[in-house]
Amino acid sequence: MGKYAFLITGGPDRVGSVLNGIEYALTLDNDGHEVRVYLDGAATKWPGELERRVDHPLHDRFSELLDRDLVAACAFCADAFDAIDGCRGANIRLQGVPDEQHGPDVGRLVEEDFELLTLS
Repeated sequence: MGKYAFLITGGPDRVGSVLNGIEYALTLDNDGHEVRVYLDGAATKWPGELERRVDHPLHDRFSELLDRDLVAACAFCADAFDAIDGCRGANIRLQGVPDEQHGPDVGRLVEEDFELLTLS
């Protein structure tokens, strides 16, 4: 089985590409592959956005990512985009350090044989 890390950078103005990335991740997870999803950059706004907009087309699929514990977010980016509270409210793991260190460590992911897939 494969190992895939989805690096999602598109914010709330990029619904289509973000929805596709989530769909791909869930499909691969369903098929038994190891999957991780990382919210990076403007994508760290999604948890707060979806908390406010439960009727949003992404809401249910994003909730599946959370239920399967597949998603984490960059703490540095969440801080920069004023999205830390939204990420924490959704119980999303924050990687890195606000205002100091970006996360995830993509070098380590590659060393662990993850294929990196970037969607924005």
